[in-house]
Amino acid sequence: MLALSNHTRDLQEGHYSARLETRRRDELGTLTKQVNQLAQRLDQGQQARQRWFSDIAHELRTPVAILQGELEAISDGIRPLSPEFIKSLEGEVAQLTHLINDLHDLALADGGNLRYQFHRDDLADLLGEVVDSYRNSFAQQTISLETRLPEQAVVDMDPVRIRQLLDNLLQNSLKYTASGGTLSISLTQRPDNWELLIEDSAPGVPDDALPRLFDHLYRVESSRNRRTGGAGLGLAICQRIVEAHGGTIGAEHSPLGGVRIRITLPGEAP
Repeated sequence: MLALSNHTRDLQEGHYSARLETRRRDELGTLTKQVNQLAQRLDQGQQARQRWFSDIAHELRTPVAILQGELEAISDGIRPLSPEFIKSLEGEVAQLTHLINDLHDLALADGGNLRYQFHRDDLADLLGEVVDSYRNSFAQQTISLETRLPEQAVVDMDPVRIRQLLDNLLQNSLKYTASGGTLSISLTQRPDNWELLIEDSAPGVPDDALPRLFDHLYRVESSRNRRTGGAGLGLAICQRIVEAHGGTIGAEHSPLGGVRIRITLPGEAP
């Protein structure tokens, strides 16, 4: 009993690595096992937080280091201050701002504080608007954009958050799909919900990466990630938005050679 008391005191002080051994089969033995399980979960949580902070620091460090280097080059007279150079700096600032905004949104979502304003709206109409806004961007990358949308899809949703969801998914496909590829988008009525499929062509991701694509700052060790580098929070935010709408989201291999994102949202037939 003294060992168990000392162990719980260690847990209170943040020491989660130690475990108690016991062969007892009575209530004390059961309590010891439960305390060990608690210690394991606390240890895993602490390690996850450490990785999370390390990943955030890494993601923020890259654009800041580029900006610092470029500004030092201007200060030392190595690079002239031209409109093209200013545009390059603006691009780095935009990337940094986007990452900070994503971190803020994800922190709010994880804390249950991301605000939603639900009302019945037409998902098909909103999806069509968002897709049309990206047609030129996909055309510039010579990526074929195919859509199969119903005339109407009534869903109880927050249009601002759903637009954010769609923006993240389309930007993701635009970023990772190889030039000359295809992006296919379909919205289909199922018995209890609407199913949205967003699937792109090569490159794809390994089997073990699919269930982790929605993790914070997860990096895919494949050509799909090495082509552009870095990691984002877009898919993690997408998962929070879909779950807040009572839906599901998952990743699969696409028949086109890339990734298929499958989303279900509660809704009614037109």
